[in-house]
Amino acid sequence: MKLANNIKIIACQHIKSIVKPDERSDMSLPEISFIGRSNVGKSSLINRLLMKRIARTGSTPGVTKVINLYKVQYQYDNTKNSVVFSDFPGFGYARVSKKTYDEWKGLVETYFDSNRYIKLIAWVFDIRREMDHLDAMLHNWLKDKDYEHIFVLTKIDKMSKNDITIRKRGFLSIFNEERLFLFSSKDGTGREEILSYIVNTMASC
Repeated sequence: MKLANNIKIIACQHIKSIVKPDERSDMSLPEISFIGRSNVGKSSLINRLLMKRIARTGSTPGVTKVINLYKVQYQYDNTKNSVVFSDFPGFGYARVSKKTYDEWKGLVETYFDSNRYIKLIAWVFDIRREMDHLDAMLHNWLKDKDYEHIFVLTKIDKMSKNDITIRKRGFLSIFNEERLFLFSSKDGTGREEILSYIVNTMASC
């Protein structure tokens, strides 16, 4: 992968929070969607990528119950472009009722199926967790739908380098190495690589 180390985030702003796919409206901008379990650091990842505390974070897992849309303007190779970041609610948290989980699942599936602007899905995952049946279902769904996606392992600053290597090796048995990223919102590890993948994906669209 070509590292795009001269990316500059020019501006970013929250556009709207939606609960229904048709509330997005036709903005005619490519979109990057951030999905994953509750409390894995999706909002913190977005904040670090944009170097601005724009995405809402909370100490209570599942605090985000809507899809938050952010318009991001960036410059790469002296060319300015815009993209939409969509921050999805977490799924599968134990305190969430089955009804609420089913509503979230329906929202995600309907949103993706009806949105032709989504160019990349970033699946955000806490490196300390083990994948379970819900994660397996999500993985199979992404593959079946043939969505362009990457797998971002967060909170690596909470583990030793040796443990990170062991955990990464396990995930590489499931995910292609060029699609797997290690990330820390604390020190920014992985930011350049993830932004590079996003920019290169936009350039190939």
